[in-house]
Amino acid sequence: MRVDVKKHLVLGPLSVRTRFFQRIQELGIVEFISYEPRSLENPLEIQNLIDALHVLRQMVPVEETPDKDYHSASVLAHHIIERKHELEKLAERKRVLESDRARVSVFGDFSVHRLHEVEKESGRVIQFFFAKNSEELEAPQRPEVIYVGSAYGLDYFVAINKERASYEGLIEIVIERSIGELEVELAHINREIDIFETELARLAHNKKLLKQGLIDALNRHHLEASIERVDSLLDGDLFAVEGWVPANKIHLLGGLAQELDVVIEPIAVEPRDKVPTYLENKGPARLGEDLVGIYDTPSNQDRDPSLWVFIAFGVFFSMILADAGYGLLLLLGALFLRFKFKKKHGLGGRVIRLATWLSIGCIFWGLMLSSFFGIELKPDNPIRKISLIHWMVKQKASYFLEMKPGSYDELVAEYPKLKEAKTPMELLTLVKHEQEGMSSYVIYQDFTNNVLIELAIFIGTIHIILSFLRYLDRNWAGAGWVVFMVGSYLYFPLILGAVSLIHYIFHIPYQMGGDIGHYILFGGLGLTVALALIQHRLRGIGEIMQVIGVFADVMSYLRIYALSLAGMIMASTFNQIGTSMPLYIGIFIILAGHTINLTLALMGGVIHGLRLNFIEWYHYSFDGGGRQFNPLELIKID
Repeated sequence: MRVDVKKHLVLGPLSVRTRFFQRIQELGIVEFISYEPRSLENPLEIQNLIDALHVLRQMVPVEETPDKDYHSASVLAHHIIERKHELEKLAERKRVLESDRARVSVFGDFSVHRLHEVEKESGRVIQFFFAKNSEELEAPQRPEVIYVGSAYGLDYFVAINKERASYEGLIEIVIERSIGELEVELAHINREIDIFETELARLAHNKKLLKQGLIDALNRHHLEASIERVDSLLDGDLFAVEGWVPANKIHLLGGLAQELDVVIEPIAVEPRDKVPTYLENKGPARLGEDLVGIYDTPSNQDRDPSLWVFIAFGVFFSMILADAGYGLLLLLGALFLRFKFKKKHGLGGRVIRLATWLSIGCIFWGLMLSSFFGIELKPDNPIRKISLIHWMVKQKASYFLEMKPGSYDELVAEYPKLKEAKTPMELLTLVKHEQEGMSSYVIYQDFTNNVLIELAIFIGTIHIILSFLRYLDRNWAGAGWVVFMVGSYLYFPLILGAVSLIHYIFHIPYQMGGDIGHYILFGGLGLTVALALIQHRLRGIGEIMQVIGVFADVMSYLRIYALSLAGMIMASTFNQIGTSMPLYIGIFIILAGHTINLTLALMGGVIHGLRLNFIEWYHYSFDGGGRQFNPLELIKID
């Protein structure tokens, strides 16, 4: 439910200013207005706490040290940041030393000090070089240049001369420390790194202290930032501030105003104001509010779509996943999370509840579809007795036998054996293909696919109609589009020569329904234009251009059928491949295949289940572009 937000002015003595803001923060119902842009930078204390938590999240906690007890989150955060910086410096030193070691390791371990003594005693200069593609150079052929070895795609040389020399193509290496000295320093640095990392791992047990410290710091910062928005009046004796308050919370300010002797009065909204949007929901609607927030915030004039989105998303997600077995796996996962995180509240708890609802929906629709991990069930299987799709397929077969539409004649022409069918089940099962010991009932499968296509279009039509009806008072032409969509649904089966569920489920006469639909379709278009002209005058003439968009939006719901069919085919294929293999290989293929299929189905269910709401449905009943209500309130640990 969206609650209107009212603008109020607060006036009061300066002596109660801080107390007033503290009480408002406890209530959490006022968003104070500032016309100055807010700073996006966090204070140093808050940034240190955030950085410290980020450091500790990367550490695996080890046994705590009882001799250290940090009572100040800020002090602890500062200590952690210092240790992290020291670790970064050590890591950089280690990188340089390892680079130096790799650079001189080919020359072996020797004493640099002794080398200098030899140079002094012999009156010779010993130099070290490396080169790439040294066979193309002239310098390595000289007698004073000695080849030492190759490493990392480079060739290394030592040159002994009376004076320091340089050679074309050779790059000199200055060796200041021996391999032994580098190894000693590396070992020392590694010990220091281990000490600091162990200390940070022990400090990882203090994450709760840091979280509480961060929340306290944020609460102080938000309070101080709100106080800074105050205007001073009468030489500083009074303070004044403006704020947004939800209409159903205004009564809570009455007692506070009397207690602190402040005046709180409603004032007019100015053109420069962007009124925030305040949504207040419980139960399933609260879960829908989280889904709505993924895409956009409703405007302050929108009707809250939370419950609508929750229900529609659940339906689309279940139809796309389309398997009771997968739904059962999701339910077990959701129940495990509910058990493991019993006290989880906030967004995390709501995500678990959403997963539970979605898994139940998947199980229900999987039962209606008789789909269990892609296992093929025969049409006469007892489980199909509870299947909605099986019942619809039988109703369609019964309609074919009774009414014998053009589609029936086409089937008989293709499969003459169908002339023998006297009952719906005979029509559905007379034609079957045998492949690798498995029977495939052609007519039954075709009817099932057609029913799923019809359901997708039917549900899409209902969904779009509901969107038009929600905003009928704002868009009068929506009434015409509703009539147009009803007429189209009646008329198009007649054009296509197809049988629809409106015939075999709702028993609408085929020819008469199509004829009536023809008139309703064009009557709806005329009503659409007429209502648009009445509401928008000449601009309403452009409403007729929406006809292509309405058709495209309804047809977009066919993705439900396409995704569910793809999932069922993949599941069945993995089962067939697995059962044709040796036991252990077959089990692996089935498990791996269903894991991949379930992952893809979850992605498709989430993405397209939300997309049908956010794109197709929002198109006709959502303005968006709102700003979420952000009151001054106390943040608490979940």
